[in-house]
Amino acid sequence: MFRRQLCGALVGAAGLSLGLGREAAAQYPDKPVKLIVPYPPGATNDLLGRVLAEPLAKELGQPVIVDNKGGAATAIGATAAANAPADGYTLLLGTGTTFSLNPLLKKGLAYDTDRDFRMVSIIAEVPIVFIVNPQFPAKTLAEFVAYAKANPGKVNFSSSGLGSSLHLAAELFAQQAGIRMVHVPYPGSAGAMRALLSNEVQMFSEVISGALPQIEQKTVTALALTSAKRLSVTPNIPTVAESGYPGFEALGWYGLAVPKATPAPAVARLEKAINKILGSGAMQQRFEPLGIVIPGPQEAGLAEAYLAKDRKLWEPLIRSLNISLE
Repeated sequence: MFRRQLCGALVGAAGLSLGLGREAAAQYPDKPVKLIVPYPPGATNDLLGRVLAEPLAKELGQPVIVDNKGGAATAIGATAAANAPADGYTLLLGTGTTFSLNPLLKKGLAYDTDRDFRMVSIIAEVPIVFIVNPQFPAKTLAEFVAYAKANPGKVNFSSSGLGSSLHLAAELFAQQAGIRMVHVPYPGSAGAMRALLSNEVQMFSEVISGALPQIEQKTVTALALTSAKRLSVTPNIPTVAESGYPGFEALGWYGLAVPKATPAPAVARLEKAINKILGSGAMQQRFEPLGIVIPGPQEAGLAEAYLAKDRKLWEPLIRSLNISLE
């Protein structure tokens, strides 16, 4: 009898809890939403989050508070988001590093992308550009490849970090082009750019948004972009794909995610709000002059498929290079 009463009480409690959960989800959101940006304030990464937060607050009818949690290649912010309640009130504006590269590169990572997150939307794509010093003899990608083949092992390239998308994009190209380059990592883009300008390295793999000022000032020469198409802001810079390597594409990107168990109605509400923002054209006008591509509205599930494709691109390359970060 006691067991039957206990079971009945538990079923009743579960039903009540489920009912309350559905009611809460239906009212979502009814309080401020936190948007974790896993970068310190002031960078382009932070700017994207703050520009997104304003229209998102308008669409949701609640304040969206940007919470900067930088450090450990976005792992600190991602871990905080993974450990947050899965109620729709904590969002993470992560990157390809957060969702794809860290799990492939870092041992003992405190979060797991598949276990801990549900992707909501792809917010932005950031093409990478291969640039050289104007004094370097190669002015096109084909000339660069010819030079590298004629000087095996003597071509160095810089990036802002070992295992970054910038590093890996150049390594992916080197494999496809059949050339050998020596990677020289720097703790940031400023040092990597200085190395290029002082001829310490022959090429720099950088996001186009970071290299754009130097390209416009002609202090560097752009060889090619890693995007599938040319950018409107740099119409004269060809892509790697059109420079003899069809299908080549390797991008940095930003995606919005929530803790895995976030209720489906809350996720659907976020997807609807984000799609309206991406469809308005306002973010495109703000960021595309910087070389940052803002996609249009997306079908449910596209962000998860995008992540899977990104991981499929990088995983075999990382294994072949035997890269591991502590």
